[in-house]
This record gives sequence, structure tokens and C-alpha cells, in this order.
Amino acid sequence: MGKSTQDLQQKVCQKYGWSYHYNKDTSGQWYVEVVAGMNIDNKYRFTSPNDNSSLQKGNKCLTKKQKDQHDKAEKEIVSAMALEGLAPQIAHEEAKNCSQLSEIFPNPIQIYDSMNRQGVNIWKKFWTNPPQVVGIDTEGNQTSPPVLVQISTPEYTILEAPPKHKTLSSNLTRLLRDNTITKIFCDNGSHADKVALGMDLPSSDLSEYANPPIIDLEVLSGKLFGVTKVARGLAKIVSMSMPELSHVRIAKPRGTSQRFKNIGRFALIEQGKARPLRGVDDLSEREQQYCALDSWCTLQAYLSIRRRMVGEEDGGSAGL
Repeated sequence: MGKSTQDLQQKVCQKYGWSYHYNKDTSGQWYVEVVAGMNIDNKYRFTSPNDNSSLQKGNKCLTKKQKDQHDKAEKEIVSAMALEGLAPQIAHEEAKNCSQLSEIFPNPIQIYDSMNRQGVNIWKKFWTNPPQVVGIDTEGNQTSPPVLVQISTPEYTILEAPPKHKTLSSNLTRLLRDNTITKIFCDNGSHADKVALGMDLPSSDLSEYANPPIIDLEVLSGKLFGVTKVARGLAKIVSMSMPELSHVRIAKPRGTSQRFKNIGRFALIEQGKARPLRGVDDLSEREQQYCALDSWCTLQAYLSIRRRMVGEEDGGSAGL
């Protein structure tokens, strides 16, 4: 891989959540297409000035090795063109303030424990007037059920800490089986959240996760922004899906931050190296807010995408 090709793929597209695609047009010229957002003006194509005649040496075709070298050189050409052509967009991204999700959305989320008396009452409210869509996330998803499940509506988030070696609550099980309520996930390629919740995955085609009743933001963003080789992650998807956040670039916190301390605790629990949660009260208020934020942002990113697609503020479905 040439330097320009590597820089475009890793230092630009992977960093910002952009997609890239190399191919030849009908005349045999190589091009790279970069998608940097939902709008039509966020799509860019850079085409090599060379034509297919360079694949010929007299009347003799190039060998496979020579052809591979030629293709590599052509990708390097269009990659360099893309880096130059996208310089204003790259500069715009680099000029953004880098923030964390908790800094972008600092307001406390209303949280309920699925298992206590307040939780029983909030589930009753939930089923009396079911929301059209909820955001779902888990912590400690290498076990089934997971260590913690977060269910967000626009008004509140329910946290459920399933007892060790026991099943999910009847309310959560009912929600997962209810196809009239759209469930939004932001799972990576392993779909670990869904597996931990006992959900059946399609045998091969995961594209159905771009439509209700189960939507995965990684799959949906691939459809809207272009497929990437590496999962975008929630932070990048939130950045790309919310126009009101165009002035910031959301990034995961680094090092020994609170986020990694929280993740470490859930990992130890799922590995049997720490005491299981006896309930949501075992988590500090800060930990509860951290957990609720992921499912809440998952929901907010989806709602923003849906508003942009249907062109109305209060919903509609248009396939979503």
C-alpha cells in the first residue's frame, strides 16, 4: 500500500468515519469515491487521468504481477488526488473542538431501576403508551444475559442488572419480542449486544438491520454514509448524523479515564473476577449516567437520521 493510499484510508477516512471505495469506471479509469456524510454534497469522486491503454505493452497483456503493480499505482494516484481535493474538508475536521459524548450531552438522564418499585411503575407507564422506538445498549456483553442492559426512550432510561445465571425480566423480554417497537442498537460486527440478549441473528444478510423492527446504527450508517472496513463506533455516528454538532468532533476518551474504569469493572464481572451486581444501586450515580448515555445517544442519533430522511420533526417512518 502506497503512502497516499494509507493516509487516505487510515489518517482521514477511518479517523473521521468517512467511507472510501476504489473501482474502475466504464472506460477503465480508476477512481476513488469518498463519502463524508448524508448529503449529496458530502460525496466526492476522484478519477485517474490515465486510461486502460496503460495496461498494454504493445500487443502483449501485462502479467498478473504487473497488473497488480499497475492497479496499486493507480490507487496511489487517485488517493493523492483525493487528499488534495479534500484538503478543505480535512482542515474543517481538524479545526473542530474535540469533545466526549458526556461533554456534548451534559444534562443528567432520568434513570429508573427495572427491578425496584419505581421500575415496576415505569414499565407500567411504558406499556400504557409504548414508544415507537427505543435505544438499547449493554455492558458486559460477553455473557448472556449481559451484566447490564440500558433501554432509553426520549424521556428516560431504564437500567436492568439481570441476576447472575438468570434470565431477563419479563418486561425486557416482552420488549425484545415486540415488533411494533423499533429497537436501535449500535453494535459492532460481532453483534455482541444482540447475542447477549438472546436475539437470533440472520444467517448471512445483516442488511435487514437497516430497517425496523431492529436497526443497528453501524448497518444503517453503512447504507447512508458508505460501508467501512472498521466499525465507526457510536461517537463518529453521532457526529455524522447530527447537523447541530457540525462544530465538534466527538472522540472516545483516552487512557485511564472514567469510561475505561467503568468498562473494566463490567469486564471483571463477566469474567467472574468481581462480584456480580446485586442491582442498579451497586452502581454510583456517575456510573449509571455513563451507562445510560450510550443507549440515549444511540436513540438520539437514530432520531436525527430519521428526521433528516423524512423531512419532518415529529417522526413518520419512511422505512425507518
